[in-house]
Amino acid sequence: MNDKDYLKLTVEYEKLHAERADMYPLTLEERYDLRRKEIDMVSSKDCDFAAKVRLLLRMFRSGDPLLKLYLAFKKRDLEYLNDVLYENAQLNQLSLVTDPETDHTYFGYNVMPLLLAACLPERIELILPVENGAAHSSSSGAVIVNLFMGIWYQEPDLRDAALAEAEKKLGQKITAFEKAYISCFKDIAAKDTDALEADLDELCKAHAKRKDFGMDAFTRGFCIEAHAIYNLLHFAYDGELEDKIRMPEQKNFCQDLALWQKEHGYRHGKVVTTYPEDMDIFNKMLRCELPKMELVPKGKDRFLDVDKYAQDVADNLRSMGADLTVKKASFFDKLFRKNK
Repeated sequence: MNDKDYLKLTVEYEKLHAERADMYPLTLEERYDLRRKEIDMVSSKDCDFAAKVRLLLRMFRSGDPLLKLYLAFKKRDLEYLNDVLYENAQLNQLSLVTDPETDHTYFGYNVMPLLLAACLPERIELILPVENGAAHSSSSGAVIVNLFMGIWYQEPDLRDAALAEAEKKLGQKITAFEKAYISCFKDIAAKDTDALEADLDELCKAHAKRKDFGMDAFTRGFCIEAHAIYNLLHFAYDGELEDKIRMPEQKNFCQDLALWQKEHGYRHGKVVTTYPEDMDIFNKMLRCELPKMELVPKGKDRFLDVDKYAQDVADNLRSMGADLTVKKASFFDKLFRKNK
């Protein structure tokens, strides 16, 4: 990315803001009234603390992550961008309490790429412990997860089976993004850096044309999956493949960020957002210790045990003093909010 690319990316977000200011705020302060209403609404629910946490996270995970990326690109501050990736990875991982029934196939496109891009390899075992074994599904996500686990844990049997699955999937009708994403993991599993260099470029190109749900001009302008793949070269195989390929030259790959992370030893960021005291539950969520996600059998299948995960998260938040009971606002609190 050069200066024009940063400017274009921020302009695209500001266009979205002009169309939907409620969905695309320009400052965190613009979200505060909405966040307060969400807390009040959830606090008034007649349900246990874990259920309230799940409900609140469904709302909290929308809006703020994109806003923080926008602010990072607007500032052109790479350390802040690294911090934002950390916060967004934390929130994405925390939000597993809200997701529908699936097995660890889910992590092919969710959480795992964010953890890698945010330089959080130590958290991989929390979502994809080796004892979970292969994902049993015909989806692209399962192929990606199995390739990744074969790479990460250097399990030859899992890797070889996943490579065969990948060849089969690549012969089917799938999107250009799926094809490039699977190919990148296949290349790393096979240690084929020549192919990887080309496929990583294709991944960025395909991401720039994605039209699936949640994609817009701003999100297409930053390919988090490409950064995940690039960082994986450092984390996997004891760094054997690092520096064996050139960085992607597509505009939606932030070379500045990749260089900054390398120069700073691939250290992860820190929490940099602090919400006001009456929204302290969000501060605790960003700092909450995250539990391991387990699988639970249901019939012939296995699913993410989101109920246990939600309870573990709730217990961790409780231990930090988090509270979602109804609080009666004082006269001065009401007056302040009314006049704000």
